[in-house]
Amino acid sequence: MVEVLLLILAVAYFARRGKGKPVTKEALDDMLAGAATAGIITPAQREQLLAYAAAHHPSGGRFGGVAWLAVLGGLFVVAGVSLLIARNWEDIGPVLRVGAFLMLLLAVGESAIRSRERALALALPLEIVWLFLPLLGIGLYGQTFQLTGDALQPFLVWLALAAPLAWLSPRPFVATLHTAALVLVLFAGNYVIDGFASLFGVGTAPRSMLALTGEPTDPVAWLLSIVMLALIVLQSLRLLPQHHRHHCVGVVAFWVFGVLVGPTPIRIEHPGWIVLAAVSLATLWVLVLAYLDTSIEERATATTAWLGALYALTFTWHMTDPARGDVTTTGVGVIVATTVLALGAALLLPTQRLSPRPSWALAGKAAFVVPVLVTMLFLGEDVQLVWLAAAVLNVALFAIAAGLMWHGSLVHEPAQVNAGVLVMLAILITRFLDVFRDMLQSGIGLIVAGALLAGLAWALDRTRRRLIGAAS
Repeated sequence: MVEVLLLILAVAYFARRGKGKPVTKEALDDMLAGAATAGIITPAQREQLLAYAAAHHPSGGRFGGVAWLAVLGGLFVVAGVSLLIARNWEDIGPVLRVGAFLMLLLAVGESAIRSRERALALALPLEIVWLFLPLLGIGLYGQTFQLTGDALQPFLVWLALAAPLAWLSPRPFVATLHTAALVLVLFAGNYVIDGFASLFGVGTAPRSMLALTGEPTDPVAWLLSIVMLALIVLQSLRLLPQHHRHHCVGVVAFWVFGVLVGPTPIRIEHPGWIVLAAVSLATLWVLVLAYLDTSIEERATATTAWLGALYALTFTWHMTDPARGDVTTTGVGVIVATTVLALGAALLLPTQRLSPRPSWALAGKAAFVVPVLVTMLFLGEDVQLVWLAAAVLNVALFAIAAGLMWHGSLVHEPAQVNAGVLVMLAILITRFLDVFRDMLQSGIGLIVAGALLAGLAWALDRTRRRLIGAAS
């Protein structure tokens, strides 16, 4: 009963998503042809608009409700095949198991190719089944012949077998699934699998081919990890939809941070160096996207990570001792290089990438440079330097929030206004609770605090509406 209810909810959700269907190439062509006939645009402008639409909004980037239902159907087929095999495992001989799987794989692949150009609702689920069937086959073969070894090898083989399908599929959904699987396998192999084996005492299990943890690490694991990271970047830039294409920059930043804080040979245990690495990587992430001239929506994740890192450091004024911990020469070298890159990228970034107004572009560069420089105070041996850094970061974050609101109003970007209001609200509420914490232990204090916070919310909302009105 629960499964049926979930299926009904999924169908309703995906069908609702398909109500607003994008304009097709044929419909756009007809509309522009009519505009050219009516004299609204010239035939040359019509060709230019069609070329622009093909370059910036390629077909297949987003799916309607029918396509999403097809995706769901493909996943159900994969689950159903797995369940049938599991329930009838003892009655199926080894030869029949492998032979039936190969015939199924051949039939699914051939059907997906033949229906690729004719029916999206049929081709898409077949491609998804085709994508996951090699993984199912590897598990089937290993279970049939009782094979043991590295738990990650089957997934690496599956990713290699499925790569041609991701590159040859005319729709980006299969490439998106394959790229996401690459990211999951990379991080699991680097940091998770061997960690869980050590945690649960599985000392006899072979090390993962991608394991970067423990001593000594295999150079092949580092080389294979870098190759997979490069493949993730390549697939993201070449195959993924425009709005997901640059997430690979964040993947690289998180991977580098994981190498620095995880139990690897270059691990850093000094909180000050870790903080500097986090702020520098987050800053570099935003700046790389700015160099690529991405939209505000495409920078949203990077900007959130950068603001989140700065916001987290505003709490360090509660620290009672300076940061101390072990470091490695290689780890410190990586952090120093990242910091230099972040500062250099901020200073050399073309001003038009930050704002059409030169003065505001310079203020934006200062907003990236100052937090990185201030974070270096966490490396000091005096806890008062940490308190000074926290105070400066509070002021800097408040200035960034005000700047986002003001600049968004000037350049007609409501998203910047909303982001500035959210950041300022978070700072004011947090600092209010820090300062008046003792007052909140009484009923009258809670009433007064609630009234002040309500007034603050009302004032910020009025400011936001006024700035958005000016931006519009």
